Amino acid sequence: MGKPLLYQLSISPACQRVFSVLEHKKIDYDIFEVDISKKDRPDEFTKKSPYGKVPVLEHDGHVILESINICMYLDEAWPERPLMPKTPAERAYARQWMIFADREILDKDAQFTHIYRDLDRKRETCHSLFAGIAPLDRELRGKDKLFLGADLSLVDCVLAPTMAFLPIWSKIVDDKTYATYTGIQAYADRLRAHPVLRKTVFNVPAEVYEGFFGAVLGQGITVP
Repeated sequence: MGKPLLYQLSISPACQRVFSVLEHKKIDYDIFEVDISKKDRPDEFTKKSPYGKVPVLEHDGHVILESINICMYLDEAWPERPLMPKTPAERAYARQWMIFADREILDKDAQFTHIYRDLDRKRETCHSLFAGIAPLDRELRGKDKLFLGADLSLVDCVLAPTMAFLPIWSKIVDDKTYATYTGIQAYADRLRAHPVLRKTVFNVPAEVYEGFFGAVLGQGITVP
């Protein structure tokens, strides 16, 4: 089996999902760094990514899009140290929370970062994100380890990057609900302590994201 090639942006939360899977499974891969904050992008990348999004995985002649899809592909193609549970019901439970992570968190991040131009709409979308994650907090209040138990799972890999952003977003838009989400906060602390996630997700200084999202949610910058 050939070595995969990952088109990535190192500080992208979608890419960080993939980084954690690659690190957990000790997969050797090549890197093609793409700065999607710039309108001019390498032709090699644009031919592979029809929507101009990262990450993109190229492996054995196949081009695979969307971060969750890439994570699941890697888990199946490299079955050692699996990140999904064994039974259909358990896997369905895991997938429903990965879908939640996209719909309620990452998609809204993309809206206020890359799509909406009006500052008020950006901030309203961020406030709606905090309202929308209440079910996640309720679910996490019944857990004292990682999402599916003691072992790292794809759910953890998918949620971890945006868990790092929540307190930053909350402060910038003066959100009042995040402080009440004790389940999410405790879970984020457990994620931060995991060696794989500490190396691949929580390794970026908070100041980097504070500056970036301060420009997006405080000044109304849209990227690109």
